[in-house]
Amino acid sequence: MITLHFEKLSRYDRPGEPVAVAVPFAEGYLKDISNVAVLDGGRPVPTQVRQTAVWPDGSCKWLLVNFLADLPGNCGKDFTLATDIATPVFPEQPARVSLVGDSCRIDTGALSIELNPSELPGLWGAVRGTGFAFEAGELVGPVVTAEGKQYTASLDKSCWKIVESGPVRVIVEAKGKHRDENGDGLLDFELRISAFAGKPWLQVDYRMINREKTAEIHLDAIDFMLKPALTKGQIRTAVATSNYESFIDEGDGSQRLFKMIDGEYLLYDMNEHFPETFYGTFFADWNDSQRGGLSITQYQAYQNYPKSLAVDAAGIEVGILPRESDGLTFYQGMAKTHTLFFYFHSGDVSVADLNVQSLQFQLADRPVMDSEVYRSSGLFENIFVEKKLDYVERGFIGMADSRIRAYGILAWGDAPDVGYTQQGRGNGELVWTNNEYDFPHAMMLMYVKSGERRMMDYVLTAAQHQMDVDICHYHPDPLRQGGQVIHSARHVSGYVAPCHQWVEGLLDYYHLTGNEHALEAAFGIGENLIRLLQQPRYQGEGGINARETGWAMRALLALYKETYDERWLEPTAKIVDHFEIWKKQYGGWLAPYTDHVAIRVPFMIAIAVNSLMRYYRVRPEERVKRMILEAVDDLVENCVMENGLFYYKELPSLRRLGNNPLVLEALAYAYELTGNKRYLEIGLPTFQMNIRARGGGRGDKEIIGDAVVTWSGDGPKRFAQSFHTLAYYYRVAREAGVL
Repeated sequence: MITLHFEKLSRYDRPGEPVAVAVPFAEGYLKDISNVAVLDGGRPVPTQVRQTAVWPDGSCKWLLVNFLADLPGNCGKDFTLATDIATPVFPEQPARVSLVGDSCRIDTGALSIELNPSELPGLWGAVRGTGFAFEAGELVGPVVTAEGKQYTASLDKSCWKIVESGPVRVIVEAKGKHRDENGDGLLDFELRISAFAGKPWLQVDYRMINREKTAEIHLDAIDFMLKPALTKGQIRTAVATSNYESFIDEGDGSQRLFKMIDGEYLLYDMNEHFPETFYGTFFADWNDSQRGGLSITQYQAYQNYPKSLAVDAAGIEVGILPRESDGLTFYQGMAKTHTLFFYFHSGDVSVADLNVQSLQFQLADRPVMDSEVYRSSGLFENIFVEKKLDYVERGFIGMADSRIRAYGILAWGDAPDVGYTQQGRGNGELVWTNNEYDFPHAMMLMYVKSGERRMMDYVLTAAQHQMDVDICHYHPDPLRQGGQVIHSARHVSGYVAPCHQWVEGLLDYYHLTGNEHALEAAFGIGENLIRLLQQPRYQGEGGINARETGWAMRALLALYKETYDERWLEPTAKIVDHFEIWKKQYGGWLAPYTDHVAIRVPFMIAIAVNSLMRYYRVRPEERVKRMILEAVDDLVENCVMENGLFYYKELPSLRRLGNNPLVLEALAYAYELTGNKRYLEIGLPTFQMNIRARGGGRGDKEIIGDAVVTWSGDGPKRFAQSFHTLAYYYRVAREAGVL
């Protein structure tokens, strides 16, 4: 039995609330998922499960569990996950989906919706339920406006695909292109619709992808609209923003209610929430007392500004990109996902009830599990400490929470790096981190260690940005296609290299959500790495730094452990051979710097060591163990200064204090391979320097380009490069009695 804990959230009861959790299992434990169910006090509740990964023996590695939870107002509640329930329980109103020709029909018991085939205009057919009815053609969009032309989302011939078929949740997906009245296209799109048993609402994830031939496109607007063809009763309209409380404007349809979130709005708006978890809500409602109504919420609208809502008797205009804004420069290869919630309702539902439901969409219930569930699965590196030190745990929390953040359609989920910007790498523009050092995976490790729900929200936000903005979804150069772009101005002005591509956070996101786009993005990075590693630059001995192929090895090994496909492992064996020859020829993994020197760079060598250790765990070859220990001994002998810290780089002009903690992970591995505590003792000054809580930075907000930046704390790179190596060293040093 695994406990699923819901912390106290809403003050209102949520009967039959659709919730989801991803559960890891040790190899061999769960061989039959048909008997899995969630229990509420011993009583099975409607449950739907799907494997997202399996072990080599075919047993379940990751299980995505959707279930309906009766959640009480103003208090928490525990459920349990059982793996031996013989008789499944189905919802009274199960969610169903069916394909009829090229069209699609979804029925939740509370609503039914027809989705159009490609030969009909638009995506949306009729929507009906108790107390509401909307006809085909009344839901319109998304519609993209660029250079004065409108392009409406139109389906490909492949039409609708069923991703999940119920009974708790159904998901369908379609792909296509935005087209004008002449059939000319602009921007690909993917539309994913999720519906839930017994609920009159839909989640709509709209992803636009720039696979056009030009380097950039300026978008004037992106709209979604409700355009009722007729009215039967009294019209009521509402539009709402919220922070500590909701501010709702109501009308009778005779006047246009309008709200827009832009940079100036955010600059002077007060908010104390961790915005990855919650900022506020943003919804509009159109209601006919006879026909019923539709409330549309833009998810994380403030974080993904600019956003707007307008409503009057003629319907709702959802400004995914408001035409009242300055528009958006959308670069070749980028994608961006926008999420909307459609809540269909009868004409007598109050605006207060709509507000509560909209807030629930923004701050959904998520169950958390004890860290032992993750530790016992064997899926994560052992960072689980039994005898914790309070100052260390405080340091981790401070690093995770106190970060520079950025708001904006392209910025949310990322942040600028002060150091790179000050070095001039952006030619006067902000340099974006692009999730360097795999920030999503570092936060996933923090989540499984701490059980703090907001850490999972950090994972979801950053990984969504990475899979959309940081990865090149289209480019004529195959060495750029599918790759993750290095930290750069405008997110995508940099190049693609083996040393700045990560997949573990994308795989975490896939298992947490079941969204295959993240898995596809991870595979795309793997394919890009294989192509890059075949280039002459990476075939000779030396001539590069150790992190180039070190990070590539780590990503490819992660893909191998995800799939057990040997094609991901084969390039890593070649990297091991390369490291071995390099060491023999140069006496160490020396990196070129100026034209006349080859130097030791401790943190880059540590990256190679840490990746080799991951290879050693898959293939425990004696030569790999020898290479690890020789490299660490070289670091200890040549790179430690009199004050006990490692230097930054091996040049008089760069012999400053090195604060990169990646060497700690390498030292911990050397101890585990030898039992020699001296390796851990050498790391103590570096650990103490890095774990200290740091100040909060300037703390002010500033509009820079298309983003609002909050200058508080360090950039996200610090946590990404620090957490795993600090946590691993912390656990090993505590168990060894050194710390």
